[in-house]
Amino acid sequence: MRRYALRVAVFIVACVAPPASAHHSFAQFDQTKVLYAAGTVTDFEWVNPHTWLHLDLVAANGAVARWTFEGGSPEQLAMQGWKPELFHRGDKVAVGFRPMKDGSHSGQLMSVKFVNGQHVCSNAGCSDGAGGTLARF
Repeated sequence: MRRYALRVAVFIVACVAPPASAHHSFAQFDQTKVLYAAGTVTDFEWVNPHTWLHLDLVAANGAVARWTFEGGSPEQLAMQGWKPELFHRGDKVAVGFRPMKDGSHSGQLMSVKFVNGQHVCSNAGCSDGAGGTLARF
């Protein structure tokens, strides 16, 4: 009888315990800066645990560089109105992002503005964390 009670107790605890999830740090991004850039969408990955937006950015000297921006999770972004088909190859967009500390062509995606004026936010929303807005495109 004791074993049965123990099994039942373990089963109940397993059913009601909140799921544990691992998450990486955002320490690789410079949380003191938000930069802005405009480019052309090359790909959008709607994958767990984080989405990825790939853009070709044109530098002042005309050189094209591929940049990759890490967004929030698909679930988080869906709650903010994002959809897997939000971006299409060739779309022109402007992004607000926190750059990588090492200067590589990547960053934490904070907001996106389309040429038609549509604006979407990722992660912490459209706040820059200092009470300001990221909608300064």
